[in-house]
Amino acid sequence: MSKLKKILLIIVTILVIALCLMIIKDYYKNYKNVAYSKELTKQNVVKDLQSNNQIPVLMYHEIDDSKGINLMKVNKEAFKQQMKYLKDNKYNTLTIDEFYDCIVNNKKVPSKSVLITFDDGYEDDYKNVYPILKKYNFHATMFIITGYLDKGTVYLKSNEVKEMSDNGIDIEGHTVSHPYLDKLTYNNQLKQLEESKIKLENVCKKTVRFIAYPYGAYNKDTINAEKKLGYIMGFTTNGKWANLSKGVYALNRIYIFPQYDLNNFKERLDNPNYSQVVHPIKSIEALYYSVRSWY
Repeated sequence: MSKLKKILLIIVTILVIALCLMIIKDYYKNYKNVAYSKELTKQNVVKDLQSNNQIPVLMYHEIDDSKGINLMKVNKEAFKQQMKYLKDNKYNTLTIDEFYDCIVNNKKVPSKSVLITFDDGYEDDYKNVYPILKKYNFHATMFIITGYLDKGTVYLKSNEVKEMSDNGIDIEGHTVSHPYLDKLTYNNQLKQLEESKIKLENVCKKTVRFIAYPYGAYNKDTINAEKKLGYIMGFTTNGKWANLSKGVYALNRIYIFPQYDLNNFKERLDNPNYSQVVHPIKSIEALYYSVRSWY
């Protein structure tokens, strides 16, 4: 690494730490000002699920304890506690098809249902996440960047993806190279979505019909490309529970940040109107990928 890159990395690290501290401070300032009735919350959850088809969709990236810049990594112990909480409290983890049928086709699901998702396709999805999901017999969905498959030690191998796909994990699209889709032409978007779809279908021998947008970014061309290629649902990085208020190609997901404790996690499961701090998701994620590229 050149001297200039080292200096830039130090500056970026300082800025990231400062940003994270501001986020944490702002979060707890808001959190202290909000009080919820637990019993009323539980009643509202059931009502919302049954009448409005709202479901919490959890969004993770890395689950890892390695040192370094930690913008989107949830440590393994915290993740274990979160999954144990779901199991102990009898949450029903949905397949992505079950989620679609509930949201779009009004098919009933248990009131305490949740969709668990992981973005990008990191190696720790196989080493750290998959064993825990198997332990609890949980379903989950992984959105894979196909251009990173089988490259280095950070991302998944094709055989690992196939194994998980064969054992209760839904594998879906996250483009070839993780671009801002809304910055691309229609034809380039079509290429990203089509090539990644073909790659995953060749690996898993299953049809890919769902996509999570990199950085949560998309536009009308994205949706038109999805429809042309047979994608039936798209996921953003927007907070709040998922519903059809913005259409089937703009489903919300709940970002699980590393600074959230178990109470923050519970709140996001219990209340569709949980107290939300505005996080600069796109900026944080873009910075994260920029820094990773220097290693």
